[in-house]
Amino acid sequence: MFWADAEDTKYDVNVPKVDEPPELSSLRIPASAEAADTSDEAMTVFDVERGYVVALTGADYNKDKDSWRASGATVTYLDSNGLHARTGKSDNASNLGSHRGNNGATMMVRYDEFMDGAIHHVLKVASGPEMARRHVFPMVGSDGDSREEIAPPQGLRFRIKPSVDLGAVDLHPEARVFAQALQTYGFYLGDSAGTTALKLENSPSAGGGQPWTVPATGLCALPLVPEFWDVLAEGYDPS
Repeated sequence: MFWADAEDTKYDVNVPKVDEPPELSSLRIPASAEAADTSDEAMTVFDVERGYVVALTGADYNKDKDSWRASGATVTYLDSNGLHARTGKSDNASNLGSHRGNNGATMMVRYDEFMDGAIHHVLKVASGPEMARRHVFPMVGSDGDSREEIAPPQGLRFRIKPSVDLGAVDLHPEARVFAQALQTYGFYLGDSAGTTALKLENSPSAGGGQPWTVPATGLCALPLVPEFWDVLAEGYDPS
C-alpha cells in the first residue's frame, strides 16, 4: 500500500479491461511502489489530494520502459459511500473498476488504522471454500465457480455476534482491534482464494519494515460457527 502526492510521476497504466477507469491514464505512483509478492500481485495507491484510492491486481512495473500495467483496477473516491457505480446505490458515478464491487479502502486492514485503535468500516475477507457464481449486494459480480446450492454468494456478510464478550476471548492485541471492527461492521466475502483470510497492509513493500506481530492464526479463537457469528440476510444494506 502506497500514498501518492504531487511529487510522484504520473503513469498511463495499461489495464486490458473494457471498463478501465479514466483516472488510470495519469495515475500518480511513488517511485518506491511495487506489487505484493503474492499470486495476485496486488497493490493499492491512495491519492488523498486527488480524492481517490486505486486497487490494482497483476501490477507490474517495467523498469526499462518506466511503465506500469495491471490485469485489473478499481477506482473508489474517498468521500463517497464506497459502493461501485453498478450497484445503483453509489453516490459517485466514478466508482468503477474490475474488482466486482470491492474497493481499495476496505480490501485490507491498514496499519495506521490499527495504530489509531479502531477500524471504522466493513472489511473484505477472501473465502477458502469455493464461492457461488452468483453475487449479492454490495458486489456486482462473482469470481466463484461453484454450482453447489450450499456455496455462499459473493457479497454475503458476517458479523461477530453482539452478545460475544470479546474481552473474554483469548486474542492477540492486534487481532482484538480487528475483532472489534468485525463485531461492529462485520466482513463480506469478496474473493475466492483457496484460503479464508483477512488481509493486512503489507508494510515491508512500502519500505516501512514489518510492524505486525499478530500470527496468521490470530482470529482462530473466533471460528466461523454460530456460537460466535451471525450470517446476515443476503443483500444486507447498512443504510
